[in-house]
Amino acid sequence: MASYLTTRTNFTIRSVISITIIWIGLFCVAEINASGDLGEVLGKGGHKQREFDYFKLALQWPGTYCRRTRHCCSSNGCCRGLKTMTGFTIHGLWADYNDGTWPACCTGKRFDVKEISTLRGALNKYWPSLSCGSSSNCHGGKGSFWEHEVC
Repeated sequence: MASYLTTRTNFTIRSVISITIIWIGLFCVAEINASGDLGEVLGKGGHKQREFDYFKLALQWPGTYCRRTRHCCSSNGCCRGLKTMTGFTIHGLWADYNDGTWPACCTGKRFDVKEISTLRGALNKYWPSLSCGSSSNCHGGKGSFWEHEVC
């Protein structure tokens, strides 16, 4: 029993460390791409979006979510064998304002996915899409980490 708990604890610690490393990488990319302070975006016509106040991190348990999956497509992690995952994955990280609103569908410079090409494998592992993409968001379905297209 003690061996199981030690193994489980080590797995959890490794997962948290891996997810933290991904976030640090994403923040570095965001800082490089930002035209000023992180969270401040220059939109069309020189309109500046205000700096956001905090990030909201949402985690998900893939096993529970995948049990309900009935529709499979190439982007659905549940259909790619993630049903056997034994740890939480990232559902999303969103910039939010203290007044309950958030930045969305920004009109500034579009993000170039090539900027994070080295993180792609880690993002697919720790931030998998557990559903099929939709073109109803700002820039079309590109996977879970693009789902809400916030600035």
